[in-house]
Amino acid sequence: MAKLAPMPPVESKSKGTRYLHIHEGELLDQKQFSEWVREAAKLPVEPLF
Repeated sequence: MAKLAPMPPVESKSKGTRYLHIHEGELLDQKQFSEWVREAAKLPVEPLF
C-alpha cells in the first residue's frame, strides 16, 4: 500500500506496507478509500511468499 498516493496513514514494520484502521462509528473518507481501491487494483500482483 505504500505505492498508493497519498499513502495510507499508519506505518508498518514491514517496508512497503501501510495500514488504514477503520473503527466502528468513525467516519470514513469514502472518496479517498475508493481511490485507493482503484489504484491498488492497477498494481502488479506480488507473491505472498
